[in-house]
Amino acid sequence: MLLVLFATLFAVGAALVAWSHTATRRTLRHEAVARLGGIAGTLSTAIDGSRVTRLLEKYDSRGMLVHSAQDPWYYVLHENLRKAAEANRLSMPLRLVAHDARKQALQVVVTSAAAPALREPYEGPSGSAIIEAIAAGRIDPGRAIAADRVLAFCAVRNGRGRVVAVLVAEMPTAELDALALGRLQRNAGLLVLALVVIGGFLVRSVGTLVRREELARSALQERHDGVTDSIAYAGKIQAALVPRPERYGEVFAEHFVLNRPKDVVSGDFHWMHRIGDQVCLVAQADCTGHGLPGAMMAAIGCSLLNELATQHPDMDPAELLALLNRRMIQALDQRGGVAGAGDGMDIALCRVDRAQREILFAGAFRPLYWVHDGQLTVINGDRRPIGGNQHDAERRFTVHRLAYHAGDRIYLFSDGYVDQFGGPEGRKFLASRLHAMLEEHQHLPLALQAEVLERAFDAWKGVREQVDDVCVLGLAV
Repeated sequence: MLLVLFATLFAVGAALVAWSHTATRRTLRHEAVARLGGIAGTLSTAIDGSRVTRLLEKYDSRGMLVHSAQDPWYYVLHENLRKAAEANRLSMPLRLVAHDARKQALQVVVTSAAAPALREPYEGPSGSAIIEAIAAGRIDPGRAIAADRVLAFCAVRNGRGRVVAVLVAEMPTAELDALALGRLQRNAGLLVLALVVIGGFLVRSVGTLVRREELARSALQERHDGVTDSIAYAGKIQAALVPRPERYGEVFAEHFVLNRPKDVVSGDFHWMHRIGDQVCLVAQADCTGHGLPGAMMAAIGCSLLNELATQHPDMDPAELLALLNRRMIQALDQRGGVAGAGDGMDIALCRVDRAQREILFAGAFRPLYWVHDGQLTVINGDRRPIGGNQHDAERRFTVHRLAYHAGDRIYLFSDGYVDQFGGPEGRKFLASRLHAMLEEHQHLPLALQAEVLERAFDAWKGVREQVDDVCVLGLAV
């Protein structure tokens, strides 16, 4: 009986280990695809598809680009991919893939690998799905699990919103199989140890333990999926509320939006509202917190701005901020009975009248940087926030009137850029450095200024963690 019981226990244990190994392999593949989808989705939104088009137009055959620094457009895209691949410890290179309609072939445009692969054929799986996604202009992500790799791809769009390429993130299944094998060996060792040490006593206990472990793993997976789905959905809501960067091109000759959330979603947001053909409101706001809490505050602030701008189109920025403060206190039920920071936001708000060539500015703890006739001027906002548990619920703000010339530039930004710790001594970047950079590079187009600012931020931050959300808005009025 003991031999029969032991043999039964061994058979059940072996079956459980085998089943767990199969489930682990499947779970690891799905987790890897989800992770790659997150990487590709986040990075693809930060890539300007117009650069991909320029590279394909400039280099029409393989071998013309021999190293990554040969072309500045390729170098910028390559560095973005390389840093993302290194940060996420990907063993396979990230690739930007486009469809050459003339040659009817998928071709690699940019890769995170050291050697350029411009115009080389794409030989990975899901080629037909990628072609279909580019041709149809689909923005939903694609995923695939093949025999030798798992992959995810997301659309890359140009400034007009047209899908011109896809960003492909891949991982070899050999890595996942090795991890699953390690877990299999661990589970098999535990089973043998349990059979040797406890024997017949674990006839009932092993089954119970395995069931509990599986239930705990399933519950953890469900919670993980729920959190991931919630964050992804919050990102969609925030993207719907905040104007797309190309909307600024409808009003301004040049523009850039440098948006670097600390997490997937952000407490910083930029905003624009057109009042007429010649008048519009623009703003940049920094809400309390970051991540999901900050994103919720940003959604409230953005919604209130949309409502107030529609209801009171003739108000100047100072009047709008005063009304916004009252509405924020009402929305968050902030009575002002206890002094404290509370939940609220700092904001810089401008009314740009192109017919009168006039800018009206009001700020709540945020300044306006104005480049006028080659001179950069800092116009500080009032030292009081929007919302928050403060006694002075009826706050007044100062309006500044600026007569601008064609070609002047204005910059609105959150404190996340200048508060970033880094450099050789681990100090803050500081507004003085940003001021000096904008003065030094004011002759550059705004698109190139954005690249200068982003490179400077990355160089200053180095390997340190980003401390806050970052949002910088530059406009040529």
